[in-house]
Amino acid sequence: KTNMANIYKSDTKRVFLTFDDGPSSNVTPMVLDTLKAENIKATFFLLGSRVELNPEIVKREFDEGHYLASHGYSHVYSQIYASPQSVLDEYNNYCNNASIDYEKYAIGMPDYNPHLFRFPGGYWGGKYASIKTDALTLLNENNIAHIDWNALTSDAAGAKTTEEFIAELDKTVPKHNSVVVLMHDAGGKKATAEALPTIISYFRNQGFEFDNFYSIIK
Repeated sequence: KTNMANIYKSDTKRVFLTFDDGPSSNVTPMVLDTLKAENIKATFFLLGSRVELNPEIVKREFDEGHYLASHGYSHVYSQIYASPQSVLDEYNNYCNNASIDYEKYAIGMPDYNPHLFRFPGGYWGGKYASIKTDALTLLNENNIAHIDWNALTSDAAGAKTTEEFIAELDKTVPKHNSVVVLMHDAGGKKATAEALPTIISYFRNQGFEFDNFYSIIK
């Protein structure tokens, strides 16, 4: 059961820290260390292909109370958006990988299904817009919600320093009480991991509480 309809509305100030494209062996542990030190639970939109490479990090994310959602398997747009069915296939491939039963590293849930997907590149617009629209119907039929974001650091769009990340957040955060912020924990995003303590302080200083999708998806 999901309560996504009001995700961008809240009587109190809340922020969902979300990370796409991981896990990576060098950046994700830095992110997790900071989240643990700050006692914050985030949401990771994982790629099935990365889960295969770093299952022990996925287990750590799960064990430390973070929400593990799907960002598909490949992040190759031409493959994902070949058809509406291929979007669902990517989602299911992710689920199969997130629960891979390695002897040491399974998350221990062979039927794992987060019921939450983030379209690679986001849902709105682009050359695959009509495929995405049809895919959304298919996802809904399979009880899979989707979420984009309403704030971002632009760490995947050119911003590379903590100052630039905060400047990007400043463009959107003041407009919202309920913030879903997009960040990335792929291998090339060390600057994001290094900026995370400052980003957390940024939200704390404005009176935000940190949340993740366990409170939205029951």
